[in-house]
Amino acid sequence: MGDVLYQRGRRGARWRAFVRAVSTTLSHPLGTVADVARPRTFEEPRVPTAVRLPESLHDRLHREASARDVSANLLVTKALEAYLEKLPPVEEVAP
Repeated sequence: MGDVLYQRGRRGARWRAFVRAVSTTLSHPLGTVADVARPRTFEEPRVPTAVRLPESLHDRLHREASARDVSANLLVTKALEAYLEKLPPVEEVAP
């Protein structure tokens, strides 16, 4: 049954996080959700944003996030930061 709970896929990372939270809560019933939540990686306030992705890219994103046991949000944030850091200034590329 353990293998079924940890199957990879679109909902794999979320399901594994849920199973971890439940397992921890059941083994330590006096714990709180804050005890099992992932630590914040950013202190800056977050803004929800919707992005349309091709289904194949969406699937790949979630597979990679699941394989690394991180959220798709974290992967997208890190990738976008890295991309924007490498962009040349507009003055250098504008005609």
